[in-house]
Amino acid sequence: MKNILYIPILTLLLSACIHKDSNTNKKHIDTTNTVVADTNKPAPKPVLKPAQKKEFTSRLDSIEKTNNASVIASGDDVTKAYVHLDGSDSTINLTAYMRKDHRFFGYAAPDVTSERLILFSIFTDDVQNNPFGCKLGAYYDTRMDSLTLKYVSTKGNFVQAKAVNKTNQSTTVYFEKKWIDFE
Repeated sequence: MKNILYIPILTLLLSACIHKDSNTNKKHIDTTNTVVADTNKPAPKPVLKPAQKKEFTSRLDSIEKTNNASVIASGDDVTKAYVHLDGSDSTINLTAYMRKDHRFFGYAAPDVTSERLILFSIFTDDVQNNPFGCKLGAYYDTRMDSLTLKYVSTKGNFVQAKAVNKTNQSTTVYFEKKWIDFE
């Protein structure tokens, strides 16, 4: 009984697959019109749509965001540089402690938007290969063979310092005062 039902269904399916559409054998007629260009008129300028802004975060932006967030989350429990002002030596010292964060730049002017000259950070991705391209380099702490930092003065919210290299050439650097303690 079941076989009797399957035979008409299979026949119907096969005939539908084999059946050719009667429209497939018709020839296509070209109905496009030929348009002659008017060379006396300038070609219309294409309308340019404004480019959509893409959310693009570069590697440096990502490093900046992540490491700044870590330092901010640390609150006051951060490592700061210090200066002994009671003696004749005004060297700025910073010792890196793995359990405390620090991350601060030295700027060319007393303004955080000015050129970044030097970076001190506990984060390897900040220091390794100097990714921010600071002219004086990127370091974990002030135990540098090539530079010595000397305190000069305090100007508003910034500490003015001199970065002195081995040939005794100096560069003026400004650090945010919140990163320097005085003893």
